[in-house]
Amino acid sequence: MWKQYGVITALVVGILSVEPSVAIPSKAVAAGDSITMAFAADCTRNTNILDLLCLLAGDQPEHSWFDGDDSSVDSVHDKYKVTLPNLAANKNAAESGAEMRSGGDNFSIQADRILAQSTLADHVEVVLGGNDICNRDCIDPANCSDPLYTDSEWRSAIRAGLDKLVAGLPNGSTIVLGSVPRVQDLRAAGLEKQSGDSRVDCENVWSTFGICRIATNGGTLNGEDFTTRYNGISAAQRRYNEILAEQAASYNGTNGVEVIAEYTGEDEVNGGTFMFGKDDIDGGDCFHPSIQGQNILANIMWDGNPDK
Repeated sequence: MWKQYGVITALVVGILSVEPSVAIPSKAVAAGDSITMAFAADCTRNTNILDLLCLLAGDQPEHSWFDGDDSSVDSVHDKYKVTLPNLAANKNAAESGAEMRSGGDNFSIQADRILAQSTLADHVEVVLGGNDICNRDCIDPANCSDPLYTDSEWRSAIRAGLDKLVAGLPNGSTIVLGSVPRVQDLRAAGLEKQSGDSRVDCENVWSTFGICRIATNGGTLNGEDFTTRYNGISAAQRRYNEILAEQAASYNGTNGVEVIAEYTGEDEVNGGTFMFGKDDIDGGDCFHPSIQGQNILANIMWDGNPDK
């Protein structure tokens, strides 16, 4: 009998010694832009005043992929609450229009906001980068004064935020860097969307409100035709995601903080390779994720989450 108990005890100790620890977060927060704020998510049309009221209302945080509490969205927070009903979550640091690099709401500034919260988070998800492309006016710096960011400019912006978070978050925390979305494909999705609904005119809204002109303008812009811009944006978007993965690997484990990139390469399904279709974008500005798109993003980010 004693010998049997000794064997069992040894087995138990052995199992416990090799079983990887599972991070169980107590508070999750997000850094992000209008995608995280669910801008215009449930807007369906845009050709008359009543339709435009939805678009002009702007953010719909209740529909956010991260912590939206509307029943139409199964957010990351909702998924967590199945097993962690008391998990706190907020996206208070996020702001529509934010970039990774520039402006008053960039990643570094959002990192400050996260670290200033009265209770520190131990799980942070970051989805930024679309505006870093959309706010530029050309591919080639010879054609305008604000071309797409270089690799070094993009890398320094990521590091500016990560330096603060890995130094300030509790030991054992996790940072998930979400992919830069394929903004280069949203023009095609919008054109398909408007072709199937007479009350949706994506081209008019893009032109009127200047929505991501570098990607939605089908003509020549600053001496660059659409094909040139599309190819340039595609190359930059892919490279930005590769740099996100490189930086995650570089920072991973610093000060006991796990840093991972949701982007897993061009041959894998992730936020950087997913191509939004006509039903995945809203009918207000024909650019941001619809309710369906928000659910897809929630699933993608959840799949890339090591803490689930």
